[in-house]
Amino acid sequence: MINKKLLSYFLVFFAIESYSQSYTDTQGRFMTSVDYKITKKLKISGEYRYSLQNDFHKFRSSAGEISLKYNFTKKLNVLGGYRFTTSFEEDNHRFFIGIKYNKKWDEFKAAVTSKYQYSTNSFDPDFMNYYKEPVQMLREEISLDYDIPNTKTSVFIASEIFLKMNSQPYLKWNRMRYSIGGQYKLKYGTTLSLSTFYDDKVSAQKNDRIVIVTKLNVSIDDFLKKLKKNKKKALKKQGLLNEE
Repeated sequence: MINKKLLSYFLVFFAIESYSQSYTDTQGRFMTSVDYKITKKLKISGEYRYSLQNDFHKFRSSAGEISLKYNFTKKLNVLGGYRFTTSFEEDNHRFFIGIKYNKKWDEFKAAVTSKYQYSTNSFDPDFMNYYKEPVQMLREEISLDYDIPNTKTSVFIASEIFLKMNSQPYLKWNRMRYSIGGQYKLKYGTTLSLSTFYDDKVSAQKNDRIVIVTKLNVSIDDFLKKLKKNKKKALKKQGLLNEE
């Protein structure tokens, strides 16, 4: 049975959604992902995202992403990937690279992530010159995770600043993002997470948004380990496996 504290997250997010109706758009993201360790230090991940807007009443976009993460050490990771997003109005290509530093003590883990991303609607030079130029962004995030003792649940908070590069001045504050959420570990390497973030944008229209995110992730490595463990238990029960 899902931990009661995870249920409380849903109540908090529902309250946030109700409050947001008066001043900004509430959007939703429904995500599924899978990851696999190619080596001890290199992991590949794939993700699909379906997004709604206008208080969950209108399709916003769908996106597919593939990424790699390499662990130089337990504390230092390098990541990179590609995302393709499509909607009724336009398509978007995004490439990103980044570096992440982790520090863990007891049930807490803090992380600082610096990421560069390049986004464009088309690789056609004429389109890029006359219609919509590529957008380059620096993203700086700090986060704090907490594993709730004696449970399969963890919670987190995070803050991230977006700095637009191809503008005058060269680096211009684009928006702040504030996030809160949690995740619950299910069986066979599956994790269910629920989170929300608020985008505080710098624009004349002040088109801020609150986005509620649900995500189901499957770790192939943990899935295979669980199957192997269950098989070993079954063989022991049948007396077909000697214990040494």
